[in-house]
Amino acid sequence: MIRILVADDEPLARDELIYLLHKTGKVETIAEASNGEEALARIRQTHPDAVFLDIDMPKMDGLAVARNLLQEEEPPIIVFATAYDSHAVKAFELNAIDYVLKPFEEERINVTVARIIKGINNMSTEKLTKVISDVLREENPQKPKLSKIAVEKEDSLVLLDPEDIIYLYREGREVYVKTRDQVYSSKHSLQAMEEKMARYDYYRTHRAYLVNLTHIEELVPWFNGAYTIIMKDNERSRIPVSRFYAKELKEIFGII
Repeated sequence: MIRILVADDEPLARDELIYLLHKTGKVETIAEASNGEEALARIRQTHPDAVFLDIDMPKMDGLAVARNLLQEEEPPIIVFATAYDSHAVKAFELNAIDYVLKPFEEERINVTVARIIKGINNMSTEKLTKVISDVLREENPQKPKLSKIAVEKEDSLVLLDPEDIIYLYREGREVYVKTRDQVYSSKHSLQAMEEKMARYDYYRTHRAYLVNLTHIEELVPWFNGAYTIIMKDNERSRIPVSRFYAKELKEIFGII
């Protein structure tokens, strides 16, 4: 049985969705929430396989909840619920995540549950993270270009030009920023840093790495469709590229 959390500020909509989910015979509802803050807290308490998030909720909307979940090591599969089939919602029509329109339809819920099962069986956490990240990045396409980024070095703050950063990486809960000859730390999550640099040529090659495409020196085939990239820092750092990200990265550089 799939363990599901449903978050919606409309009790009738929440009840109807839960009824249709239970009717599939494949879902167990382990928690409900009536606003975004409650949803985030209950997700962290119950660790569901998948969550249904109403986009328009008080205190914290569904997209904000998703942004917070991206900072988790093992985010659940996310399905967005909405009453409006807007252009942003159309971006959710992907195999990794889904969206359902109100009023809910039984046949559509069955399709969504099938996609969740497929995601649980076949999808890595890093693929989920990238797809959700791509969807959320669409939320603010007019965000101004960042001119400087603050990082830490010992007891001081250093302001870096985004173009001078070679790559960023995460070790445990710590995030580090690598330039040609220095390593700095950041208090922001890797996902937050990715959003800050959305207007620059950065690419997520792995759930723990964000690289500056302009500083890639070599793209080396690895195994099972994965690659390693060699960066233009003094150490010629080797960065993993998972199989899922490798296909798009090759397309970016026009590699057949």
